[in-house]
Amino acid sequence: MSVELRPLTRADFPALLRWLRADHVRAWWPNVPAALDAVERKYGPRVDGVSATRVFVIEVDGVPAGIVQCYRHADYPVWEKDVGLAGAAGLDYLVGEPDQLGRGVGAAAIGAAVPVAAALYPEVSQVVAVPQAANRGSCRALERAGFTLVAVRDLESDDPSDAGPSAIYSRAAR
Repeated sequence: MSVELRPLTRADFPALLRWLRADHVRAWWPNVPAALDAVERKYGPRVDGVSATRVFVIEVDGVPAGIVQCYRHADYPVWEKDVGLAGAAGLDYLVGEPDQLGRGVGAAAIGAAVPVAAALYPEVSQVVAVPQAANRGSCRALERAGFTLVAVRDLESDDPSDAGPSAIYSRAAR
């Protein structure tokens, strides 16, 4: 199995909307855009490079299967303060294709995203991911990708995807 990342394009928006609507994704990413125009509003600036967040499509053997997004915590000071790890790049990810679940795609994509984040943000010393602690599949994928659990605690985020205890994971950027 080959897992690679490539930049998200507008041509990926229909698949992204489908992935975000998938039951196994909505359980952890509840803010689902209602239609393609909402995907454009949220992800268009990321595609255009005018957002601080960069998004990449996970391809498994050349077939799109999900996304990874990375960002510098310093670009989101409230998040940086809440997570409490300075000098970090953040990762969010989802495997949207149900037939790719349980195959190691998440861990492989996370592992591939670390050097991408380090290259995009050379000043960061660590890469951090913060899934809900109850999302055991996500936590296991991070651990398989070499991340270490730093803390489990509630965050002061108003994002529904951060509801309940969050598991804060970190890995050296280089």
